[in-house]
Amino acid sequence: MSINWRALGPLFIIISIGAWLRLDHIGSLPPGLYRDEAFYGLDAAAILQGRWALYFAANNGREPLFMYWLAVFIAVFGRTVEAVRSASAVIGILTIPAIYFAGRWLFSARVGMLSAAALAVNFWHLAISRVAYRAITLPLLLCLAMGCAAWAAQSNGQMRRGRMIAAGVLFGLTFYTYTSAQMLLPFGVAFLIVMMAANRGAGLRPASNLQSAMLPFCAGLVAAVAPLGVWLIRHPDLFFNRAGQVSILNPIINHGDFWGTLLGNIGKAASMFAAQGDRIWRHNLSLRPVFDGLVTPFFLIGVVVVLWRVWQWLRTGPNPQHGKAALVLLLWLSVFLVPTILAEDTPHYLRAIGALPAACMVLAIGLEASLAWLSKQGYLMGLYFFTRPFRGWVTPPALVATFVLGISLIGTRADYFDNYVKNPLTSYWLESHNVALAQIQQTPPTTQLYLDQRLANDNPALQFLAPQAYAPSTQIIAEGKAIVITPTQPALIIFDPNHDWATLRNALPHPAQFNAMLGALAQGDKDPQPRRAFVGISVAPITATPVSNNIAQFEGGIELMAASTLTQNPAAVTLIWRTQQPIREDYAVFVHVLRSGNLIAQHDGSPAYGLFPMPTWQVGDQIVDLHPLMAQSNGNTPTAALDLHPSTDQILVGIYRRSDGQRLTIISENNKTLRDSVMIFPTK
Repeated sequence: MSINWRALGPLFIIISIGAWLRLDHIGSLPPGLYRDEAFYGLDAAAILQGRWALYFAANNGREPLFMYWLAVFIAVFGRTVEAVRSASAVIGILTIPAIYFAGRWLFSARVGMLSAAALAVNFWHLAISRVAYRAITLPLLLCLAMGCAAWAAQSNGQMRRGRMIAAGVLFGLTFYTYTSAQMLLPFGVAFLIVMMAANRGAGLRPASNLQSAMLPFCAGLVAAVAPLGVWLIRHPDLFFNRAGQVSILNPIINHGDFWGTLLGNIGKAASMFAAQGDRIWRHNLSLRPVFDGLVTPFFLIGVVVVLWRVWQWLRTGPNPQHGKAALVLLLWLSVFLVPTILAEDTPHYLRAIGALPAACMVLAIGLEASLAWLSKQGYLMGLYFFTRPFRGWVTPPALVATFVLGISLIGTRADYFDNYVKNPLTSYWLESHNVALAQIQQTPPTTQLYLDQRLANDNPALQFLAPQAYAPSTQIIAEGKAIVITPTQPALIIFDPNHDWATLRNALPHPAQFNAMLGALAQGDKDPQPRRAFVGISVAPITATPVSNNIAQFEGGIELMAASTLTQNPAAVTLIWRTQQPIREDYAVFVHVLRSGNLIAQHDGSPAYGLFPMPTWQVGDQIVDLHPLMAQSNGNTPTAALDLHPSTDQILVGIYRRSDGQRLTIISENNKTLRDSVMIFPTK
């Protein structure tokens, strides 16, 4: 294989841009760790412990290649989101030179380069590269296999046989990537049928070159597929279980109208490239088409060019240039759309991932054909002035292609980093609450952990990121089961707030200091609105004698023991309360920030996010009460920062009765009524 050294410079730039897009903030963007990603992480961790497998049966079954690749990253970076997502991102980056390799040998170096650039800036591939789905391995292996087969087809003798064996092995390895790789079988059959029909129509014997190449190819293919094939023959139920769940053959999915569902899905799959893409936030900026408005026309032109080349080749025989390669590309694109057409939620970017490299090559062919026509017509002559200093390296068509794909790059980056990862639905659908739940599990060894059974069960992200949560020392809180919390040991209780926690609250030890921590919001695919995923209660024994110089003593025995102000990201006030006697009524606390007498921020609410209403307080307990400050000018928008000045600003804290808004007064040491609020800033 001759190396085009001049092409390496632009290719390196394209790969660098693709790597930048795929690795930038890979550990935190997009937020979360979806359950499928976590299952892959658990499988990879099991591999590192010596539990090897040809097929991983959990979570509806998974092909193994990505798990073994992921195990390398976990071995180096640990059980982290960064390790899992980086494994996928690196595969996404490697696919860029791989598609160049395929395009180079199927068509030309120019098509290969344009295909690499189209893939590098494509939102679909970027989004799937930044989450750890095993489907990302399929485009890489397909490009390598297709490129190797095309490379071998242009060789002779012993070298050709070796390359065909390598192509067969690569095609075989695709079956270890993702379920959609099964479409290689109908793809190969369709290609052979069309090839034989074309040869017969042209009055030719079946191509001897094709026959001589099939034996080494099949040898490599069988050698690679055999281990997995033997395993799947013994366990067909695991392999086909998931397909049956989502297939439109299922009456539950097609609603008794298979043909109508099929035709509708074909239309949705065809329109996903230009009109309406995947709706699922885990795969896509919901409904965003595969190509943006600038490059879509070139994709459509590419479809026409490919169809024309196939028609010319079938009509006149093997002479038209690139006719056979166009047939391969057309079948590649069409056949690998079948998995999403035959399943629910069409278009589905994971099931259709095998078609993505072909779509990028079609775009490249359309862009090349358009620029060739414009150049031939003389419309690009004016650009020669700009390319003269780079003569031999940059041509006017290359300059236009760079501009078009550069604008696409800008749009893709804006859509991904500004619109996609910042949208709350992305966070919800990728289950970011489980990452937050895992982080809160990082407790000191002296802290006893109590974990709600509802949160512990079927939570692969928690199992992967925080295996210590399942240690024997962790107490699992079963619904309706009484627990005993040691009053002399610090404890962290994590529970699902969407259920009554009165039984758990009654089990809390006394006296103790209680600090409530709100967990992240979550929203399942079918939830009408977000919900609080979990709440943490920190329990600290009180061992020291309480101080007597409190900030304020309110009527009814309510004491404000301490107060602190956070002025940044977001601004908040933390209060610590206790009571000298039982409280019969549910009061609310207010925090007001005044500037020159005008209210600029505030927060009202029950103490500790309403988890510890005052009637539940017991004598001797301390309640830590956080109040995020909301800007008055923006309604309920949290105040990001407060630049407080003692000369003009005040923070007042008070308590009022919910029923009529009547404020409680502050009592002096000699039981005199003073005022209805206490100033905590500036301090005296």
